[in-house]
Amino acid sequence: MGRKVAAVRNNYEMFGLLRTVKDGLLYWLDQRHDDFDRKYGVRTAQWMEVRDAQIEDSAARASAVRYVPTPEPVLRHILSSLLRHRAAETYSFVDLGCGQGRTLLIASQFAFARVVGVEISPLHAQAARDNVRRYLAHPRARRAQRSQIDVCCVNAAEFEFPDSNLLVYLYRPFVGPVFSAVAERLSQFCSETGRDVLVAYSCPQEEHMFAERSDFAKVDEFRVILSEYSWSLWRCTRAGAGRELDRSDLGGVAS
Repeated sequence: MGRKVAAVRNNYEMFGLLRTVKDGLLYWLDQRHDDFDRKYGVRTAQWMEVRDAQIEDSAARASAVRYVPTPEPVLRHILSSLLRHRAAETYSFVDLGCGQGRTLLIASQFAFARVVGVEISPLHAQAARDNVRRYLAHPRARRAQRSQIDVCCVNAAEFEFPDSNLLVYLYRPFVGPVFSAVAERLSQFCSETGRDVLVAYSCPQEEHMFAERSDFAKVDEFRVILSEYSWSLWRCTRAGAGRELDRSDLGGVAS
């Protein structure tokens, strides 16, 4: 305890009160990461830089962002909000840049038609598959799991989306050209199939790429103190139809 108190005091002397409160909250969230792994017998908490992820495609590697797991409370809030007024079984949940698979494990508890992780790093993809195996072998997970989980090792810009309504999840997985290419593929999918395409974008650093397109419209957003855990909801519209959007899509969540 004495070492932790000294660390807080030193943090305060170095950075001041506001930064110390922020760092303390981030530390607390890290502990929640560990709680999730201990609860289900998995290994999803280890952050990893892009340079260590064994991404062979140099262009994709340049657009990639380091792996950081989504905190469990963040994803549960997003899914609970979005599924308040829609049936999970009518949507496939697709996590683009799924990393080590934490979001897939959580989403599998919500009875989606399918839960699919897309990951370009073979290292992360294998870790995600290993975590799915560990998770499904855990008694607590077996009681909670309601959806099949698949992991695909492929560039998100080349992924073939399942032919169903989509809830696509992004937690700052990539930027630049890959993000732009994914937006284009989602637009094509929506136009060709007529399916409902929703994108829940957590830590939405590149959402201007959606905003600049006529075929994406922001339904709403949910802001918190730390931008890493703010998120926005977007809907892809057919051929830039620009249809009216209902803010109740967020199930009453306030901005």
